[in-house]
Amino acid sequence: MRLDEILEEAANRQADSPFLLAGGEPVTYGEALARSNGLCWLLSELGVRHGSRVAVILPNSPEMVYTWFALARLGAVMVPINPALVQPEVEPVLRNLGVMGLIADAKTVALYSQCLDLRVRLVAGAGEVEVEDAVRFAAPPRPSAPSLPWKVSPEDVVTILQSSGTTGQPKCAALSHLSYVLPAREFVRWMEAVPGDRFLGCLPLFHMAGQAFAASAVAAGASLALVGRFSAHHFWEQVRAQGITVVRHLGEMLALLCRQPEQPDDLLHPLRAVYGGGARPDVIEEFERRFGVPVVEGYGLTETNTVLRNELSERRRGSIGRPLAYAEVRVADEQGVALPPRQIGEIQVWRDPVMMPGYVGPAELNAAASVAGWFRTGDLGYHDEEGYFYFAGRQKDLIRRRGENIYPGSIEKVLDRHPAVDASAVVGVPDDLGGEEVKAYLVCRPGTDLAAEELVAWCRPWLADFEIPRYFEICAELPRTATNKINKSQLRLAGTAGGPCYDRKSEADEPPAPYPLAYDDSSGAQPVV
Repeated sequence: MRLDEILEEAANRQADSPFLLAGGEPVTYGEALARSNGLCWLLSELGVRHGSRVAVILPNSPEMVYTWFALARLGAVMVPINPALVQPEVEPVLRNLGVMGLIADAKTVALYSQCLDLRVRLVAGAGEVEVEDAVRFAAPPRPSAPSLPWKVSPEDVVTILQSSGTTGQPKCAALSHLSYVLPAREFVRWMEAVPGDRFLGCLPLFHMAGQAFAASAVAAGASLALVGRFSAHHFWEQVRAQGITVVRHLGEMLALLCRQPEQPDDLLHPLRAVYGGGARPDVIEEFERRFGVPVVEGYGLTETNTVLRNELSERRRGSIGRPLAYAEVRVADEQGVALPPRQIGEIQVWRDPVMMPGYVGPAELNAAASVAGWFRTGDLGYHDEEGYFYFAGRQKDLIRRRGENIYPGSIEKVLDRHPAVDASAVVGVPDDLGGEEVKAYLVCRPGTDLAAEELVAWCRPWLADFEIPRYFEICAELPRTATNKINKSQLRLAGTAGGPCYDRKSEADEPPAPYPLAYDDSSGAQPVV
């Protein structure tokens, strides 16, 4: 089935059941389908066609959900962008992808209308529609979508997401309807989801994790409570107020919840299951003990969606699970030879109907991503004799901070443009939640002086707040390999225990990151790092 068809199926089956919970009255499945149909008509009238690429820069909201399903119905492609990213990061991506439309707030539509050829401009939210040819994001509900003169196939691309890259800019992964529908139906099975469940949508809908979770809610006919971001301080309040029964976590989220002060009512809540990946085994054990909720771990990438999972009824501690019915997974050495149980190598995935058709861009991107038909994840792991897999680390030169993928090369380019910087190296260093923080090592040009506070201000126009390094260390030189490359392995080993470094967590006026995935606003100001 196509993505839009699972919404139509749910609406036909349970039109009056609540679907979206986002403040105010719940939106039923029937209402959501009618609003998506109405938007489908509007987009069609504006010229969106099969294969058209439309950028969407919106926070978690019903409007973003309607947009996704309306574009899917038309056979068009949604290109969701993190609203926290700044123009120098976003504009080249949208230009290279050839987007023909943009749906965003009034300010954002005005900004990108000046530099991109946008034939469709939809303004969502408050603000005057001042851009020429821009249209308010408003369409009357329709009982059905328009008839199309073209066929939309489950194999057609429905979304392009920015994915992990080892250096430089992230890659753009093209994902089909099947990339979402098959995993969503499997999720319903292994998490035993039912229409009475309520999912908490606290992961952003511009990421695979948030999108896959939303699609799973639709496949189950469950309700989806949308919130702007994860908050450890308000999490249990949201769970109890909305009757949340299923949550998807990323990395440090469970650690943040466990760090909250213990309460007498820790076991009094409706939450019955948590699914996700990246939590340490000791954190999972503590979460389950304290809150009485089973944690089901799995594994997947933007390019593959979920390929390994435990099941609610059968979990193995420390494992990321066994392959799903549609996936074949192996561990291989550097020569591409499959390894026997207990030997660590690269986790690789055989091409299947769920995997992306490919990256958007030069053919070399796709050629480098696979070996003899196996997709190279860049992650290290092993499997046991019973087919359970275990994660052992990342080969990729990226940093995972509070659920966001951060590309050191992009930060280094910004730092290297500073007139006082001679060389820079950005690495991930461990934080106390089991994730990573960003640290920048810098060498000054001869005869210059440099303050870390100045570098923070230098980065702000070019980088999202979550990308700006937390630690800055000024050093006389950077370690080099025999081939004169910067030895980042040595820098990572030093971590925060190297020379004296500036920690911007201490900044009194530090603003919170707009879209942190592991965010605790109990103090009213600071992201937890």
